[in-house]
Amino acid sequence: MNADALSAPVVLVPENPLPTGGEARWITTSDGVRLRAIVWTPQAAGLAMVRGTVFVFGGRTEFAEKYGEVVGELLARGFAVATVDWRGQGLSDRSLADPRKGHVRDFAEFDRDISAFMGEVAPLLPKPWIALAHSMGGQILTRAAHDHPEWFSACVFSAPMLGLRLGSVFAATLARVVAYSATVLGFGSSYLPGGSAKAADEVPFGQNILTHDERRYGVYQALIRKAPQLGLGASTFGWLAAALRSVRKTRSATYLAAIKTPVLIALAEQDGLIDRAALHFAADHLPNGELVVIDGAYHEILIETDARRAKFWAAFDEFINRRVFASDGF
Repeated sequence: MNADALSAPVVLVPENPLPTGGEARWITTSDGVRLRAIVWTPQAAGLAMVRGTVFVFGGRTEFAEKYGEVVGELLARGFAVATVDWRGQGLSDRSLADPRKGHVRDFAEFDRDISAFMGEVAPLLPKPWIALAHSMGGQILTRAAHDHPEWFSACVFSAPMLGLRLGSVFAATLARVVAYSATVLGFGSSYLPGGSAKAADEVPFGQNILTHDERRYGVYQALIRKAPQLGLGASTFGWLAAALRSVRKTRSATYLAAIKTPVLIALAEQDGLIDRAALHFAADHLPNGELVVIDGAYHEILIETDARRAKFWAAFDEFINRRVFASDGF
């Protein structure tokens, strides 16, 4: 990838060579937020066989470069690829004067992000269109699949944020009351208690709850050290309140029943962030929902160990071949 030729910047480190053919570009949302996207068209990536496009949507704190390995694996499968940094993270516009605060007022803001992305970038790329979303990206894509069934032929979610793991019923209720109250009282842009600007590059591998793979975690850290502006710290009260409102909306059995798109949910068995019961509930109530358990995985399935990632990719391939390409003989 020739970073000098790109209309938007890309962060490169030796540990994470991005696949050739990517073009970084700026897109602007309906409310004037500038987002960074990176696109690998079939022509630029030199694909001999083109099966369609996979759109990669990251989770909270994430950015496009973190998915370099995943992009390569998708290109090798014959897919064009595109990804975007959500507002408030990566190299997209940040929401607050303190760029390390993970903040959003309402998840409808992310709806505007994906609308701009799909409106400007998707028409450049071949169908069928498939979504691959992680964590918070899974929450946003659940909303998108509900409101825009025409966009994706299938969705694959890695540890989607369809329910937050907040402890007991009392603890979850308290978290909701505190988040809502703090936001109403004008503290929505303040860090959650105990939160700070510390990003993943400052958290030693031995203390992380994201992955068992030290090398891949090190790549994530190296990217932030090379470009500290990629880093994101803790969430704000406003983000938590917005997330809880969105989760409550998408967790409704009626809401899920309206989503006809085939959805594969990959559940990380040792996930410390996501409510696993919520993922089972979603898979049971989505008309075309399926669930696969990635044994022993922490939250970040896509940067987990080789064996755990292999199970994910096997499930991905089987699901996509059956749900999207069965009639084509793939």
